[in-house]
Amino acid sequence: MQLLIYTPKVTPRIKYTFNFIFREILRCDFEFTSIADDFSNSSLPKISYTDIPLGDELFFARSSFLTKHNIEPINLKETVFGDQKVPFAIENSALPFDVFAASFYFLSRYEEYLPFEADEHQRFPATQSLQYKLDVLKTPVIDGWALILKNILLKKFPTLNFGKRKFEFVPTIDVDRAYHFRSSGIVKNTVRFFKAAIKLNTEKIANIISTGLGQHDPFDTYEYLANIHEQYNLRPIFFFLLAKHGHEEFDQNIDPKDEVFKNLIREVSQIAQIGLHPSYASNSETKKISEELLALQEITQKKIDFSRQHFLKLTFPQTYLQLIKVGINHDYSMGYASQLGFRAGTCTSFFWYDLQLEKQTHLKIHPFSVMDVTLQQYQKLNPEGASKKIEELMLSVKLVDGTFCSLWHNESLSEAGRWKGWKTVYDEMLKNSLD
Repeated sequence: MQLLIYTPKVTPRIKYTFNFIFREILRCDFEFTSIADDFSNSSLPKISYTDIPLGDELFFARSSFLTKHNIEPINLKETVFGDQKVPFAIENSALPFDVFAASFYFLSRYEEYLPFEADEHQRFPATQSLQYKLDVLKTPVIDGWALILKNILLKKFPTLNFGKRKFEFVPTIDVDRAYHFRSSGIVKNTVRFFKAAIKLNTEKIANIISTGLGQHDPFDTYEYLANIHEQYNLRPIFFFLLAKHGHEEFDQNIDPKDEVFKNLIREVSQIAQIGLHPSYASNSETKKISEELLALQEITQKKIDFSRQHFLKLTFPQTYLQLIKVGINHDYSMGYASQLGFRAGTCTSFFWYDLQLEKQTHLKIHPFSVMDVTLQQYQKLNPEGASKKIEELMLSVKLVDGTFCSLWHNESLSEAGRWKGWKTVYDEMLKNSLD
């Protein structure tokens, strides 16, 4: 049975938000009407989203946010809902806040279009986000709110149909440096050898020598990844950085013309989905992303339409417009480097809404909630503490039958240097995904 929703005007923001909540999360079919008499006379399960109720229907009071079509600072009134602080407080409604406005605010990344103080990589800092300030960043709040809506609706309309979702786990791997020493050349490895010798770094000296003798490179964790993903019946996504003459400090992968590197990409593409890792330099030299994408497609002989920004450099709307322009249809950059959690407030994939043009695009955003570097570098956690945090995040996704997406690097599974003991963290994460 279909749900009927009355609202005086179906704006692009309203259409986008209701589609996401009801169709993508709740799997509930609905239709809008702006004709009050048709709504009042209908025998369908129905709700209204307007300023005042038309009768005794299930009424959700609206704020003005979803009826606007501009980008400007807004005065957010907060309230308490259960154990959460929530924005867009309202009165005399089925809920004490405008759940649809709050959802759109998070999904659209509205606050990232407004002036902010960027971090050292010109990124929007997690600590400036509304979710962080409300202490809801580590929860997929939109998915949780959707389930509350479902319960409210079922109490009123027991025959209303809702589809079912199931928990999914998507492991993703960023390949910033395919190998540590292999393919680096004699000169570069000789310099590394003497630097390690000066610092008495015996582990690094041993790795340089063993790699030079044709033995195992520390960052060559691809066989381990292939085996463990097969063991858990998972199909991962690998994002390869193909920066030729990129940023001197931050784009340090192997030359994309290197035959060993190209063979690695081809081998991985046989067992995993392949995506582009647009270089750090591509954010300022926009032609680079098309060059890098073309190089990856030539290597794999496949159409590539997945990407994740190197260093998670997202600038709205420029980054996503650039991805659309070169033919990328799926982006996996939606997450923070410094904090765990849900940057867009959800663990469900969604289409990017272009606030400047006020329309939904075909670019699908796949949010991730945990990254190895966040745990080790930013949060300063040991492997045991990291596993506990991952377990908590995964449980929050399981509770809403969502998708848990992780971001790892091949080098963090090397059991070398600062990453000693971290392979266990990855093992535990995959194991917990089945519990």
